[in-house]
Amino acid sequence: MKLPEFSVKRRVTASMLAMILVVIGVLSFTRLGLDFFPDIEYPTVSVVTTYPGASSEDVENTLTKPLEQVVSSVNRVKKVGSSSLEGVSTISIEFEWGTNLDFAAQDVRDQIGVYKQMLPEEASDPLVVKFNLGQMPVVFFGVTAKRPLFELKKLIEDEVTPRLERLDGVAAAPVFATDAREILVEVDKAALEAQRLSLDAILMALRMENTNQPAGNIVERHSDFLVRTLGELRDLEDIGAVVVGLSAAGLPVHIRDVARVKDTVKESRYTARIDGQRGVFLIVTKRSGANTAIAGRAVERELAQVRRALPEDIVFSKVMDQAEMIQSVTSRTVRDAVFGGLLAIGLIFLFLRNWRPTFVISLAIPLSIVTTFIAFNLAGYTLNLLTLGGLALGIGMLVDNAIVVIENMFRHLEGGASPDRAAIVGASEVGMAITASTLTTIAVFFPMIFARGITGKLTQGLSLAVAFSLISSLFVALTVVPLFASLLFKKRGGNAPSMGRSGPKFDAAKAFYRRLLETALRRRGRVLAAVLGLFVLSLVVFFFLAGTEFMPS
Repeated sequence: MKLPEFSVKRRVTASMLAMILVVIGVLSFTRLGLDFFPDIEYPTVSVVTTYPGASSEDVENTLTKPLEQVVSSVNRVKKVGSSSLEGVSTISIEFEWGTNLDFAAQDVRDQIGVYKQMLPEEASDPLVVKFNLGQMPVVFFGVTAKRPLFELKKLIEDEVTPRLERLDGVAAAPVFATDAREILVEVDKAALEAQRLSLDAILMALRMENTNQPAGNIVERHSDFLVRTLGELRDLEDIGAVVVGLSAAGLPVHIRDVARVKDTVKESRYTARIDGQRGVFLIVTKRSGANTAIAGRAVERELAQVRRALPEDIVFSKVMDQAEMIQSVTSRTVRDAVFGGLLAIGLIFLFLRNWRPTFVISLAIPLSIVTTFIAFNLAGYTLNLLTLGGLALGIGMLVDNAIVVIENMFRHLEGGASPDRAAIVGASEVGMAITASTLTTIAVFFPMIFARGITGKLTQGLSLAVAFSLISSLFVALTVVPLFASLLFKKRGGNAPSMGRSGPKFDAAKAFYRRLLETALRRRGRVLAAVLGLFVLSLVVFFFLAGTEFMPS
């Protein structure tokens, strides 16, 4: 039994199957993520090493060049680039597309681990970082207040960050400030020389005194107590009381005897302003695979509650909200797709001038789109600019199969067949034709799935969106369309549906097309020569285009 025959003769079963697909499609839609672009992981690993106080030339000679030679031997490395700035070395390692970045980053760490012992003592351990678009901030706030920046940073870290990081979909909410608190020990050179001490003695004393040490445990009756000595310096007086050494008379010399201890701000070479005021930055990132829009809205709601408990002088200014951008772009794309679908239905009604076939054909659009969400969910895709664009692109093609089926059904209906018979025979006769037509359209987009590199990552969602929607429309045309046609269409008679094929305007257009077709058939050589000439002209014009670029400006 063919699909159209099954749908017409088993109407309840076919209706239930269609409703099941709709329900599963709606559930799949609720589980789809919403992003601006697909989750793209560039095959790039960066190695960042800091060397405070070193010039760019020293950084290049002692860090960048040796590390470049080390990482170049890692497997599947395509290109290595670097930059040496004052105090910072950055090496960018680009791998072949398709490389597992987790393994690649671990290989880089292993290679660097061998050379790490040869780095200058003042240099930090090389930091290996993978680049991923998903790590970009979801929401970026600037925070200002009438208080020192390091106090504001600590307040945000204590009161705001923990509550945001508990939200579903939020990975981290770090706070950045250009000012950092610093305890400055300002040594008096003359006093230090008078006590015959050195700066190294002060450094060693501070290191040794500013520690908490374990002291074993004490067992008393049935209890076991962990004991430790608390030696961390808590305030300026504790620092001043640290013993540096002994004087010539054998008396202890404290830091306060040879230096002044100040609670100050670390020297900064940068400044940041939010609306003309100095402030700190709160950056919220999402977890991998989380819905950006949902995470952004959750942050907004939680922050609105947190603000009630904060001092009144603290002001949050939104610098960037990726969720708003995504909502704006996706809503416009969906709106354009809806308008496109309504225009397609309007044009169909304009030609058919009957609500029955127009209604049956228009069912193909929402049913095909809802069914496509099932494929998106199974394939692990999100709703983004490209997948939604693929759906919008496919909307105009979704009704093609239904129109062909309806036209053939109506032809049999005009021949005197019953609605059931017309639905079964009409859909069965063109079933192979619309299947071949759908597959040829899919064949145009399908090779895009195998594209490599970032182009493949961007186009896979679009091509699969078109392919999934067309397959869904084919299924709808062979099942749902015959079912509803058998219910709504009536045998030719007083209430028979008119397909709008009569009328002076339609007859005039048909006569014009007939004359044009007859002329083309009589002068085949000229028509073929004109088509070939246009093809050659298009190839010539192609070389005079302004140029090519990956993304529009």
